[in-house]
Amino acid sequence: MKQTLSIILLCLFHTILGAEEKHCPNVKTIPISTNQGKPFDVSKGLAFLASDELINTFPEILNQFKTNRVSFANGVIPNFGNTAKQYWFCFVLHNDVNHNKRMITFIKYPLLDEVRFYALRESGEINQNIQGRKFPFRNRDKDYRGFSFATELLPSETVTYFVGVKTDSSVSVPLMIAEEKHFDSYESIDTLLQGMFFGIVCVMSLYNLFVYFMVKDIAYLFYVNYLILAAILFQLSLQGLLPVLFFPNSPELVYNVHNFLYFLFLLSCFPMSITFMNLKENAPLLYKGFMGLSIIPMVCLALLPFLPYRPLNQFGDSLSSFLAFYALFVSYYVSFIKKFPPARYYFFGYFMLIVGGLTTVLKYMGFFPVNVFTENAFQAAMALEVLLMAFGLGDRISVVQKEKERIQIKAEINKQKLIAYGKELKLAQKLQESTLPQILPKFPGLSIKTGYFPASLVGGDFYDLTVYGKQQICGLIADVTGHGVPAAIEAAMLKIAYMQTLAFANKPGKVLESINQALAGNYKNQFLTASAIFIDLEQKVLRIANAGHPALYMFNEESKFIDVIRPKGKLIGYSKEGLYPEEVHSIKKGDKLLLFTDGIWDLWENGDSGEEALLDWLLHRKGESVESLYGGIDEHIRLRNKEGPADDDITFILFEIT
Repeated sequence: MKQTLSIILLCLFHTILGAEEKHCPNVKTIPISTNQGKPFDVSKGLAFLASDELINTFPEILNQFKTNRVSFANGVIPNFGNTAKQYWFCFVLHNDVNHNKRMITFIKYPLLDEVRFYALRESGEINQNIQGRKFPFRNRDKDYRGFSFATELLPSETVTYFVGVKTDSSVSVPLMIAEEKHFDSYESIDTLLQGMFFGIVCVMSLYNLFVYFMVKDIAYLFYVNYLILAAILFQLSLQGLLPVLFFPNSPELVYNVHNFLYFLFLLSCFPMSITFMNLKENAPLLYKGFMGLSIIPMVCLALLPFLPYRPLNQFGDSLSSFLAFYALFVSYYVSFIKKFPPARYYFFGYFMLIVGGLTTVLKYMGFFPVNVFTENAFQAAMALEVLLMAFGLGDRISVVQKEKERIQIKAEINKQKLIAYGKELKLAQKLQESTLPQILPKFPGLSIKTGYFPASLVGGDFYDLTVYGKQQICGLIADVTGHGVPAAIEAAMLKIAYMQTLAFANKPGKVLESINQALAGNYKNQFLTASAIFIDLEQKVLRIANAGHPALYMFNEESKFIDVIRPKGKLIGYSKEGLYPEEVHSIKKGDKLLLFTDGIWDLWENGDSGEEALLDWLLHRKGESVESLYGGIDEHIRLRNKEGPADDDITFILFEIT
């Protein structure tokens, strides 16, 4: 009996001695393969604690998790509102594959002043990094608007991570992990979407500035001022892009300018709202209320050097919530009680902004959870508001002109309206022309001719040619739904998406896939067709991908028939999950390529299929140069225009390997 008891005690003693100390208590170890290396929210295996005192050394961190009460995220992204406490988080990551993995730990929320990353390895080695809004941008392991920390995990190694955060803004900690290659892809798409948002706002700012110089209505100038301060500068700060793009080595400036831009944004709302709704005439009492409230952000701006960041930031959140509801009430009164139609655009625009803004504010205050909707609600709502306000300003001009009709001759008024409309169309034309190549790239061994003939003053087609490397050229041709100003705006969106895509996509299928991911859901049930090609003059190879677009025609002097090349692919905007397989074809000297939109078929249509007639025409003229072929197509366009205006835009690109 004594011998048995001794054996049991010896086993227990050995178990206690051999037990590995858990520095992150009661959390599940996260295997790397859980999400196949893609960005993964660690909140399901996340423990955390709060401290009123600053913890700055690693032994203190371990002692806090050992001695204090620890909470668990349980799948909910931590969000604590505006608090002065420092929060520490821990989770455990295990490399369950048989080779090294470089993992990126990152926080998507960019308004944290100080972020401390620690990685405790099984060997006892500690990797650390300190970064945040108050630290230079170079401290971050990746060029990302959030905060990032890279760790190389050995096969079968388990690493315990500790992350400490503190900020004078709201404490929101969407903590993620990903393999480096998947993080780079995630960051590229994030950059692309941010570029789309700011591109749209910049285009709308320039457009409305042009309209202001044309119509001299001060409402347009106040609206442009609002776009610059609210939708560009403040959003750059809110989205953490100031240190990325402008001030990487000026953390104090990045930190202090946030509240300054916040109150400038609130101040810019007043003149824009007053002029937009003609408050002085439509609602004199509410106009006085607006004028009185406008003093508050002015006072806050004056107090910025004297008051701490946190109380001013909290007051800004409360003031913005109050102003949003007040503006909604005023716009409802002016539009539906006083019957001023342009105010309806303001009402619906601000209603969306309130939904997005309050969602963001309540998330910052800790009342709403952090998820994809709450993270992007304010920016998405502002993009919608920008578009609605633009339509509202146009409607406002129309209302003002109708008022003038009481004292002017009706015919003269109609004449002026036609002149104004023609000028706006010309501005839209200039806007669209700015999205098209001004100078064609020149390559030894390649001849290029392009044709662009819109059916109206502003068309819905788009094309671009970009030098990619020393011996490659990338081409894109697309048919955007519609005509006029909306088509010009959509083409500008496509141009921005395409140029952002070229930064990381080196294949035509990837170009179309990235454009589709950026634009799907942004075109309001509208779609576009597109074809992307890469011509490698060194390898003599053509790569092509297609998104529901007409085929590419390839032929040469010796051809007995025209090669019709059209890989399969869904329309862009149909689904974010669209894939675009590529075809690879060899090219040689004398080969000619024709990319076009479907409007070109109408030129040869004469009771029969225009496509068949075009193929027959090309086969008969297969030995001619691209200049001669261009002249033949141009002649067809002139003959068709004599019969009446074209029904569709015509765009084509001719290549010849020389």
